[in-house]
Amino acid sequence: MNHATHSFLTSASARRLAGSLLVALASLGLAGCGGDEGEKHAAAGAETTIQGDWITVDASKVDDTALFPGTVMASDRSPIASRMMGYVREINVREGETVDKDQVLLTIDQSDVTSQIRQAEAALAKARSGLANARSNYERFKRLYEENAVPKQQFEQMRTAYEVAQGDYRAAQAAVEQAESQVSYAQIRAPFAGTIVQRMADPGQLATPGQPLLMLMGSGDREIQVEVDDQAFAKLDEGDRIEVGYRSTDGTAASFDGEVLRLVGAADPITRTHTVKISVPADVPLSPGNYVTVNVVLDQKPAITVPASALHDRAGMQGVFVLDDDDRARFRLVRIGQQRGDEVVVLAGLRDGDRVVVRAADHLSNGVKVTRNANSKGGADS
Repeated sequence: MNHATHSFLTSASARRLAGSLLVALASLGLAGCGGDEGEKHAAAGAETTIQGDWITVDASKVDDTALFPGTVMASDRSPIASRMMGYVREINVREGETVDKDQVLLTIDQSDVTSQIRQAEAALAKARSGLANARSNYERFKRLYEENAVPKQQFEQMRTAYEVAQGDYRAAQAAVEQAESQVSYAQIRAPFAGTIVQRMADPGQLATPGQPLLMLMGSGDREIQVEVDDQAFAKLDEGDRIEVGYRSTDGTAASFDGEVLRLVGAADPITRTHTVKISVPADVPLSPGNYVTVNVVLDQKPAITVPASALHDRAGMQGVFVLDDDDRARFRLVRIGQQRGDEVVVLAGLRDGDRVVVRAADHLSNGVKVTRNANSKGGADS
């Protein structure tokens, strides 16, 4: 009894499983046809006819390109550094703040400079006293020498001592001037008008000569900096026009042709890439810091392209409708590549001679017969 019940349940389970598989397969078929509307059109079958346009595709030469991310930068970008050693006393600007030329950006503590000035002034006073004493001795021995009261050797010694004292005094004066000039370095000013884009220091931090403390980006000409690999770098020359893509403020895709300004032959030892600078036309609405994509043409290869309007999404899968010998639409999955304007490169799924529907007056689904739109001016079969 138990064995019979087990056999019955097993058979019932098998039937339920088979039914589930059939339902799943039917659902996938309907999904490929566009859901409920696809089911309605499929049921109509041969009775459904719509007007549309199609093209006959064939492989042609298209550019094989590589995309590299780039950044818009100001051509007058400059790191701000101190010319003296000292602790940062205060920073007067924030990241993103616009500054004017000669505006004070930060201040370096000048306690050490003040001490150096005092030491230089003390050395100058000592040199001044020594110079006065040497001048007095020189003048006195000069008179005695002229009266033949002292030998020439002693007179020459006094004259040499006087000349040395003059040199010491001039050196002491220069030391004071140099120490005083350091005071002006305590206040670091903007070399040009622009925007503070990076801050690399905080109050209390020790600043050393040449160490970047702020990054200032001007508001003048813009350029794109991009890192490319060896293969792309070998295809570029200064003066080449190159396509640059970006997103406009409303999110739509846009592009422009920029000129290659500079090529850095030495590769980065870590990334193994080369730096390339590209111009930005004045009428392109890009700001420093914006992200762009640079398209470098590596080669040309045969590929099939179709208008973007021919693509359809079915359950997250990209495909096109291809006409069979009876002019009935059949949905076919395709693998797409880059979009070039209004055209999309098809990497797989189509072959030469396929007729692809690009426009239809009604909803497309499997089995629908498509007739030529009487008002169509193009897209004739070939």
